[in-house]
Amino acid sequence: METNFTGLKRLPSKTPGMFLLLFLICAFMASFTSTVHAAGTAIERIKKNGKLVLATGNYRPFEYRDEKSNQIVGYDIDLAELIAKKIGVPLEAQDMQFQSIIPTLQNGRADIVIAAMYITDARREVVDFADPYMSTGMVLVTRKENTKIKSAKDLDGLVVGVKSGATSEHVAEGLLKEGPKFTIKAYRETVDYAFDLANGRIDAAVNDLLNQLELNKVYPNLAIVGEPFTKAELGIAVRKGDDDLVSLVNSVLAEIKTNGEGEKLYNKWIIGQ
Repeated sequence: METNFTGLKRLPSKTPGMFLLLFLICAFMASFTSTVHAAGTAIERIKKNGKLVLATGNYRPFEYRDEKSNQIVGYDIDLAELIAKKIGVPLEAQDMQFQSIIPTLQNGRADIVIAAMYITDARREVVDFADPYMSTGMVLVTRKENTKIKSAKDLDGLVVGVKSGATSEHVAEGLLKEGPKFTIKAYRETVDYAFDLANGRIDAAVNDLLNQLELNKVYPNLAIVGEPFTKAELGIAVRKGDDDLVSLVNSVLAEIKTNGEGEKLYNKWIIGQ
């Protein structure tokens, strides 16, 4: 080895492989630091963008296009407005097919999901949920004139409508495994199979109780059969790691339970007062 002017032995020159290894280590650390930092800065990100972007669907009375104004309205929209107000930014609501909602959130094109979405274990694996904001369940629906259908056991040989990719489809698939052999017909939106059911094109449907109560106002010849055969809670979803946003949403939910705002929303959109 050569000796430098201090008398210390000079180390061999670094090889290209060593430089590559150092580069990869630095890149990994930078990526890890960025990820950790981003996990706790959802609200700062939203404030920087100047708006809260909501991904939602088409599910009366929770979210739908007003026939006169073409604006997205409903229970979930008013709730999202309260969350946006708490953050201090305006709300931008984007409606889409239900199957696109979670991917839109994951890809960063939305900050939050409020879409009458059931909290499930499968969804918990890909998104984080705030506290539940409403309880509901799945019901069987048919035409009032059809007195033969009294429960799921009477669906043998019939055609049952569901919403594609939603809980109603999964519940119907579960009913198939339990015994009755019926045909599942999946629709893009609940209003589509409600229309077909009302007009005799299908025999029955599986739907959320609260949504069906609203649809029965539009199609008075439809009726709910029996009691809900599932119990579920509706949740507000955010991207994995957006813990500060979850905390803020939970604070809003707690506030509207105590200040009467939650009851006003329920009466306005669910009861219809």
